[in-house]
Amino acid sequence: MRIGIVGCGFIGTTIGGALEQMEEIEVINLFDLDFEATVGLSSRLSKSVVFRSTELELLIDASDLVIEAASHTAVIDIVPKVVERGKDVMILSVGALVDDDLWNRIRDLARENCSRVYIPSGAVSGIDGIISASMADVDCVTLTVRKPPKGLSLPPELHHLSEDLRDPKEPIVLFEGNARDAVRLFPKNVNVAATVSLAGIGFDRTKVKIIADPNVQRNVQRIDMRGRFGEMQVQMENHPSTSNPRTSYMAPLSAISVIRKIVSGISIGN
Repeated sequence: MRIGIVGCGFIGTTIGGALEQMEEIEVINLFDLDFEATVGLSSRLSKSVVFRSTELELLIDASDLVIEAASHTAVIDIVPKVVERGKDVMILSVGALVDDDLWNRIRDLARENCSRVYIPSGAVSGIDGIISASMADVDCVTLTVRKPPKGLSLPPELHHLSEDLRDPKEPIVLFEGNARDAVRLFPKNVNVAATVSLAGIGFDRTKVKIIADPNVQRNVQRIDMRGRFGEMQVQMENHPSTSNPRTSYMAPLSAISVIRKIVSGISIGN
């Protein structure tokens, strides 16, 4: 199997290292707008092929599965091109799918061209339970995100809180509302909100609370769900990436897990 990775940062690098160890993976195609990052990752992988910034379409054609591990902009610019060529794609910058028109376009293109779109669970647990429970009536889904203050970047609307986040003594609630607004305000911090919304009752009905908490050393996500199935509470405490505190180590591990399912043909859980 030939896999393309778009984005050679922490997530792309972690995934690339795992692919290097999978005998089913023949080629790892690499692409990043920062060519030095592409070359840097390639130097660690014997299976890698480097593509320059002008060669994106060549990478797509040379890959069976393209993994987007770059940014919301990459989802907008690249994912439709992948699925319209009949290639499979994995989306990690899930927050981009808050744009209903983009999400509908990707789904329509995938259906028309027999492509598969994979969205890993990412840094949150319980997605399989949300999917199953959503087959019946669901009353509410609430995601509470707690992060160390250094792991959060504030949107312009909340820059007045910047000084408060320098050395807070108590938790600060930065946001409380629906998932659609949460993703738009914190695109680099709450991809999990998008994943939970897509798996369950949508961006407008899913509730999100974001807290900068000086008392936690890890990224903490808690899901509370209630519906016809009963009630569910799931909490994850993730170690952040050593190179990027805004990213949980669980995010690339989740992607690697999905790839193993694909290459092995065995899928346990939803």
